[in-house]
Amino acid sequence: MKIYKVVPCAESLVVKKNEAAQTAIVKFFDVIGQECVDGWEFHSMAPVSITRKLGKFKKRDEHYNAFIFVKEAEVAKE
Repeated sequence: MKIYKVVPCAESLVVKKNEAAQTAIVKFFDVIGQECVDGWEFHSMAPVSITRKLGKFKKRDEHYNAFIFVKEAEVAKE
């Protein structure tokens, strides 16, 4: 049996005027390296949209990505 974990991340990257885009991209994908420990493997990335209610009639849409990781679940032996 496999188990999954989801790590939310930004939809888009913001870079400062003099910052290289490559630096921001590498930092973004460093999350994969940080999460791929203890048997976890990168599975995929999926877009996620959230609507935040701000009041009775006000709302704001937010957009994210989610890194999805998978690993084999340890099965308890009887």
